[in-house]
Amino acid sequence: MKAGYFELLSPEPIYLPNVGGIISPKLKDISSIGLNTYQYYLTILLMDVNSYFTLIGEAAQYEQLSEEEKDQIHVFDLLTMTEQSSVLLQNILNFFLKEDVIYSAQQKCFLVQKEETIIGTISKETYSQVCDFICQRNCLKSNPEEDFSKIKSKKALEIMKKIQKGKSDKKKHTKSDKNLELGNIISAVANKSQSLNILNIWDLTVFQVWDCFSRLSNNTIYDIQSMSVAAWGNKDNYFDAASWYKRIDSDN
Repeated sequence: MKAGYFELLSPEPIYLPNVGGIISPKLKDISSIGLNTYQYYLTILLMDVNSYFTLIGEAAQYEQLSEEEKDQIHVFDLLTMTEQSSVLLQNILNFFLKEDVIYSAQQKCFLVQKEETIIGTISKETYSQVCDFICQRNCLKSNPEEDFSKIKSKKALEIMKKIQKGKSDKKKHTKSDKNLELGNIISAVANKSQSLNILNIWDLTVFQVWDCFSRLSNNTIYDIQSMSVAAWGNKDNYFDAASWYKRIDSDN
């Protein structure tokens, strides 16, 4: 499922049935816990089984498991295996959900409460969807665990698993762009925008900031192109005057 552009831009929660309200945190909320903590939270939510074993230094042991054994492991079970990791995941979910989240060891799921009334749960079955919506609200692409249970062909199953492994290996070798670090984006938007500044930008959600950055970038290119065409013309005798308001989200 993909949230709509309007819902992602809105400061209001996106409510998932039988779960709760997924928020896009404001910059001041991220600042209150620290950028490193915020990024660590997202790293945990983006984690799959393979990256979990890599994080704890047991990647080699994981690779020695049979494919059947690997298929039986779910990252939700790993992250709730101990009290310490359950509390960590509880804190993470509390940061990104409107309601209160409490882990129930007896029910092996997280209970979502509003005014002491349980309105939803987060279990192994719904965890991937919750993570995906949190990532959408933070302008991130999630890494949902592939469901290979419906693939009957052994050959097709092997191919799909190789593709998944290739994607995982590629991400490991992709270097981050320091120009796209959140602190630099905040500074760039605050000093480029005609209405935002370094004082009021903290009331924006993180999705709104990234959206402002994308729109400012596109409009800067539009301004340069329009001035160039006005002064010198172009070889095609064509200029897309509507490009300044064309969609910039992934649905375009």
